Amino acid sequence: MKKAFTFLEVMFGLAIVGLISAMVIPVFFNSFGNKVMGTQLKKVCAQITLGTKEVMTDERSDDTITLDQDEENTERGFYFTTAGVKTSNATQGVQYFLNKYIQHRKVNCGPDGSNSCVGTKYRTPEKKNLGTIPTGFYCIETVNSAAICMKFDETDKVIKVIVDVNGAEKPNITGSDTFVMYITNDGNIKDLDDDADNCNKDREVGETIIDYGAGCFTKVVANGWDMPK
Repeated sequence: MKKAFTFLEVMFGLAIVGLISAMVIPVFFNSFGNKVMGTQLKKVCAQITLGTKEVMTDERSDDTITLDQDEENTERGFYFTTAGVKTSNATQGVQYFLNKYIQHRKVNCGPDGSNSCVGTKYRTPEKKNLGTIPTGFYCIETVNSAAICMKFDETDKVIKVIVDVNGAEKPNITGSDTFVMYITNDGNIKDLDDDADNCNKDREVGETIIDYGAGCFTKVVANGWDMPK
């Protein structure tokens, strides 16, 4: 005759299953979430570079990115297009580029107002408060719910980019779902800091997303587009 399990044995077994589940399931979902955000970041970066190449191609076709009529002194590249020029004019610069060359469902959706597509508060993994998107960035929400914000930096003479892969949704953490980069003259995107060790590293100067996010994009790309654990 087969012996039946006692009530205590059943409860003990369930307790073990529950304990294992409590340890394994969060790890699984965290790993899955990291992969999803890494894939989303890769898609957003592809959208941006596709857009830069398109505007360069469009404006080469009618020679509008020629800096000088003298062929020997002709300058070409993203920063000689309508999208790459230093201006806040609605028909030029980052606003022109994001509105025309990136598929979106919201425009001008920075942190101010009810139309916002970005987080109200960002932080580091160590919970250091970084505020929201810095002043002067123009933001859109893509069709995949990511937020892309851009601004021409007067000092460095480049367009800086903030990408939040899931927009206003949390966690809003640098190096997790929020990254910073800039557009090169050949239309590619690069991290503001090539040293991955500087991702979320304490800074002597500056306490913004731009400061602490530098190096995090490099880190993710080096990790095969998977968010580091």
